[in-house]
Amino acid sequence: MKKFNGEVAFVAGGSGGMGTEIVKKFLIEGAKVVSADINDPSKKINDDNLTYCKLDATDPISWDKAIKHSLKKFKKISILVNCFGSNYRKEFKDQTIEEWNKILNINLTAVFIGINSVIPIIEKEKGGSVINFGSIVTMRPGSTGPAYQASKTGLIGLTKSAALSFAKKNIRFNLICPGHVDTDFIRADNSYSPNDWSTSINNPENYNSRKKQIPLKNFQDPEDIANLVLFLASSESKMITGAVIPVDGGSSL
Repeated sequence: MKKFNGEVAFVAGGSGGMGTEIVKKFLIEGAKVVSADINDPSKKINDDNLTYCKLDATDPISWDKAIKHSLKKFKKISILVNCFGSNYRKEFKDQTIEEWNKILNINLTAVFIGINSVIPIIEKEKGGSVINFGSIVTMRPGSTGPAYQASKTGLIGLTKSAALSFAKKNIRFNLICPGHVDTDFIRADNSYSPNDWSTSINNPENYNSRKKQIPLKNFQDPEDIANLVLFLASSESKMITGAVIPVDGGSSL
């Protein structure tokens, strides 16, 4: 018997490095999965229990369309994973108001929108699980990227507030705080997380510098994060809600 037989997981940000691994893990454990992303789905996985859809997480109408697609395909949603984000790596004095607004909108407000959009569907079940994504800066302040810092710290309050608000419905909310995860978020140059040679871990100097900051002496893999997502989504964690859990190799200590 697989852990998630009969369950439907909606993974917002399902085409990213961590999101793709989360989708794979849910499928292996018997879930039906909706992979939603702002980018056109790369459809790396072919599985009858998987459907793809476009999602702009900052837009309530986009959420409504994605949910309708999900219900048409799988009839229900019992798990929501908010695995998306944006960052501009700049010193405090260099962060523009436009960047501030964009990052807060994607990293914090969009999670609020997603919860409000999906919760009425999850409430129809006997219980459910929502997993939000913070960051190492949720646990350990940094001097760069004030908007990213503020948004990822704000998710503590949002997650705990939701956990209290929906406990009576047996819907649990938890916050995962990944550390240095080796994905395109810190390697590639893209619209939601710009990198150049001075910030990318493609630069050996940056790679080694970040690695030295990790007490367990290694970057996290997407699988490390996905394993915790599945635990928090399953009945094995039925008494865990409102938790803020780092997966960072000890970096936040």
